[in-house]
Amino acid sequence: MFKSKKLPFILKLYFFVTKYFGPFLSLVLQYRLIKGKEDKKRILERKGISKLERPLGSLVWFNAASVGEALSILNLIEDLSKKNKKLKFLITTTTITSSKILKESMPTNCIHQFSPIDTLSATTNFLNHWKPNLAIFVESEFWPRLIFEIKKQQIPLGLINARMEKKTFENWLKIKTTSMQILNKFDFVYSNDHLTAKRLQSLGIEKKILFGISSLKEQAPPLTYSKNEYYRFKNLLKDKIVWVAASTHEGEEELVVEAQQILHEIDKNYLLILVPRHPNRSELILKNIAFYSTFTKIRSKNQKIAKDTSIYLADTLGELGLWFMLSKIVFLGGSLVNIGGHNPYEPCRFGCAIITGPYVHNFKKAFDQLSEKNALKYVKSVEELVETIKILSNHSKAKNMGQRGLKYVNSLNDETFRIASTINTFL
Repeated sequence: MFKSKKLPFILKLYFFVTKYFGPFLSLVLQYRLIKGKEDKKRILERKGISKLERPLGSLVWFNAASVGEALSILNLIEDLSKKNKKLKFLITTTTITSSKILKESMPTNCIHQFSPIDTLSATTNFLNHWKPNLAIFVESEFWPRLIFEIKKQQIPLGLINARMEKKTFENWLKIKTTSMQILNKFDFVYSNDHLTAKRLQSLGIEKKILFGISSLKEQAPPLTYSKNEYYRFKNLLKDKIVWVAASTHEGEEELVVEAQQILHEIDKNYLLILVPRHPNRSELILKNIAFYSTFTKIRSKNQKIAKDTSIYLADTLGELGLWFMLSKIVFLGGSLVNIGGHNPYEPCRFGCAIITGPYVHNFKKAFDQLSEKNALKYVKSVEELVETIKILSNHSKAKNMGQRGLKYVNSLNDETFRIASTINTFL
């Protein structure tokens, strides 16, 4: 039990609720299960209960949120494994998508589990079972109960790729005493950028904890893809003008489809490969674009692309690398609606010309730098999106823009060795 007299009221209340109202919070899990946001066969993992045994030896635990955060640590795990081949790794995430993709991409010395919900019973179940030698949170996974329970068990705790957006910072600033108590539980922190580092210092994090600036997503390996599928599609699409709308969100697909409808009327060879951020939304997407269903084919149903096909709904997991290989024009989603954008380095590694909307605060530094290199184009409307795609349909223009992005991402310094060195000092 935490010494409540030393805790701010907000933390006292939070710890009270997460201790005594655990059963109620479990109902939230059931609701998420009904909504298809939890894996029915693995729902107990969210309560800290695992069917797997803890591996022998030293175990490093990475707690991430979703796909991007989890994939960003694979190079780091590879570096750590080279130094110590006996090391084992536990990766926790919260999404079904991340678990499926990690199953295909993580090394054999890794185990994936779903993150425990932040209740006393779930966190203690999890920690008592896995007994990690080191816990590392990735980006912005600040769960107070879990953080305090880790330190209660005297497990070293790190934070890497730390990212804090303006709105989050302003909210944390309102409860600065609480923020200080949470942040100073970490033994070491690597910030994603200088702005986040400044924000963390403003919240009272001790300078000795801030070890440096390093973005793992800059160093993540290229997305994988099936070469057989690539050559099959390349032949199928040889007469098409292909563009990809990647990681799109609700309210955005309609805009992208409207743009494609205009393009298709101009030239029947235009083909949009629509890749939603969450493939399980495919039925809703189809409902929202029902007016254009005649010209739409669906990947998960193995429907064939015909001469008059205008949209190919790529509602499958782990194939984004394939679609990036097939087109040099990529609209990166989460940017025409206020989501904050997605990782631009992924299409950059395939030499793709990037188009984005204005809402890119999640990766502001990356988008700013790519914009300075003329490696992307901003659009604010359907009309601007259409005009930009028409311009980039000139293959040389898309290729030149893509090459500028590829050159930039290849020039970034790999600083994973610094993080790996720090981690090794705690093992």
